[in-house]
Amino acid sequence: MRIGAIVRIVPDLVMGIEIEESEIVPFKYVPNERDEHALEEAVVFKEKTGGNLEVVGIVDDELRDDEAMEEALALAYAKGADSLKKIVLNRRTFDRREVARAIADHFKDYDVVMVGIQSIDSFAGYLGGILSGVLGYSYVGGVVGVDYDGGLIVQKELGGGVVGKFRVKTPAILGVVSAERPITFVPLVKLRQAMKEMKVEEIEVEVPDMGGIEVVRFYEPEKPEITLLEGDVEELADKLVEVFKSLSLV
Repeated sequence: MRIGAIVRIVPDLVMGIEIEESEIVPFKYVPNERDEHALEEAVVFKEKTGGNLEVVGIVDDELRDDEAMEEALALAYAKGADSLKKIVLNRRTFDRREVARAIADHFKDYDVVMVGIQSIDSFAGYLGGILSGVLGYSYVGGVVGVDYDGGLIVQKELGGGVVGKFRVKTPAILGVVSAERPITFVPLVKLRQAMKEMKVEEIEVEVPDMGGIEVVRFYEPEKPEITLLEGDVEELADKLVEVFKSLSLV
């Protein structure tokens, strides 16, 4: 059983970002949270099947040597990944169709590939689905558990607390919402050791220009006007009535 897991890095929204006319410039990148769950589930699945786990990091050329990607791959190695790859896209693109086309050839020989259902810079969450379409693989999104009984068994979150169980033909790509167990903590000492020992195969790929999607601009939505009312209960009630009248709500 050959298992693959995709990891990506995304802007750290806690540290903050700068918004320019044509791009978003983060102060720092971090591993994508949903991909961390996909990696954890891939590790769980490896333990169940005794398969071989290969973790593939995907970055554009500008982030080739970003510390966040090195940390993500080191975490994967520390958790039990058998091999590591880093696919470097020759240009940045917001079109997941282009990313899927660019990386498809490197996922032809896997039995199961797991990827986070979405990333914070692409809430549409369609990389896994498009990649499966390019390769002709089965696809299931919303995955919360993966088992094997001679065939692939996938648990999918259906909403409202309902979970469905499906038998899925391999090869398959799975969009993971959350791993079936909490994400394993890796001590700093073990992480540093993994960084020293890991070997990463780096692959450069050309991103096709498929057209159809173009960034017009990035901007922050207008902030609502906030009015603070002061006074005792009766004064506040009178002021609220006047505000509602001004808004034609009464």
